[in-house]
Amino acid sequence: MISGQPSEATHPQAPRPRRRNPLTRLSASHLLMVLAAVLAFGTNLMVLRSHDETRAVVVAASDLVAGRTVDRSDFRAVEVDVDDDLFTRLLPWQQVEGLTGMVAARTIGAGDLIGPSDLRMAATDSGLRAMSIPIAAEHAVGGNLVPGDRIDLILVRDQLPEYVLVDAEVLSVSTNERGALSVGGFYLVVGVDPERALAVAAAVQDGRIEVVRSTGADPVVEGVP
Repeated sequence: MISGQPSEATHPQAPRPRRRNPLTRLSASHLLMVLAAVLAFGTNLMVLRSHDETRAVVVAASDLVAGRTVDRSDFRAVEVDVDDDLFTRLLPWQQVEGLTGMVAARTIGAGDLIGPSDLRMAATDSGLRAMSIPIAAEHAVGGNLVPGDRIDLILVRDQLPEYVLVDAEVLSVSTNERGALSVGGFYLVVGVDPERALAVAAAVQDGRIEVVRSTGADPVVEGVP
């Protein structure tokens, strides 16, 4: 060894610089930008999916006048994108078959959305009118009547009885919450045509009436004493 010259042990070589991983070069701002993009994509995807979840509801296929009896051909389906609260105020298309025979409760324009309150059940299945007959239970088979029974109505005026209504269907019977006859008045609701409705109204006002349960019996002729 030549004196005065530094040895390798005395002066080691400088270490080589290490290569940095490219991922470590991402700053915090870059990470926030990536995260924001991912969140925006997820939000947009959810919005698009929600708009695709439409449901079919019932709308009027043509103008429906109040009081008109409707059938399936009066309606068509449309897809709507509404929240659950609003959807409960509409009629789902799956229920359209059950609307036949119902009556428009108001005038409905073509294309109008249909809600449950826009249609009502017909007064009777046979197209007759529904009419209540107020009467004391003791003059109506002791109140022993149920919907579906058939009745005759007798008017007694000046000691002369006559049938003013025969073979009428009982649609409902007044009851209180306990199922007994109503306190303070008993009445029947029956199906009648326009002419018989007038005769029954006059009978209720003009004289004493008696109700006869005629379910299963041979019919009688109106006006026969």
